[in-house]
Amino acid sequence: MTSKLNTIKGMFRNHLRERPFDFYIAFVLFLLGVYGIVDDGWPESFIIEDYSWIVTILSVYLMIPSGVIMLSLTCNRKKRPIFALMSEMYGWFFIAAAATATALSYVGALVVSYPENVFSWLIWFTIWIGMAVASAVRAFDLYAFYRSITK
Repeated sequence: MTSKLNTIKGMFRNHLRERPFDFYIAFVLFLLGVYGIVDDGWPESFIIEDYSWIVTILSVYLMIPSGVIMLSLTCNRKKRPIFALMSEMYGWFFIAAAATATALSYVGALVVSYPENVFSWLIWFTIWIGMAVASAVRAFDLYAFYRSITK
């Protein structure tokens, strides 16, 4: 029992304590990916049913980088610095791409069939665009840090 407690303490001592919100966002995006696989109507019920396989691909595309980010935030950064930096950087880049693709699916749903609830559509579209921008900013921030230490 004591060794498990030390492992958990060590996990939070590495880098997770410094940025718990990044872990939380990655965890929520992972859960959104799982929910997208379970629920056919995700991200919204107005998406065309013939293209539900795209939602499944987007869900898996959200799950994989989210899992990689959670691993990078919980790994020992002193033992695996390259894995920690690169996996987090590329994870945020891939999440930005997945959020952009999800936002584009909302645009496609607007073009093909007008949504029943425009207010809900606008809120979700804004959330996905915001997630794409925030993820891209975080990824470029990590990229700038990487470039500064390699020069």
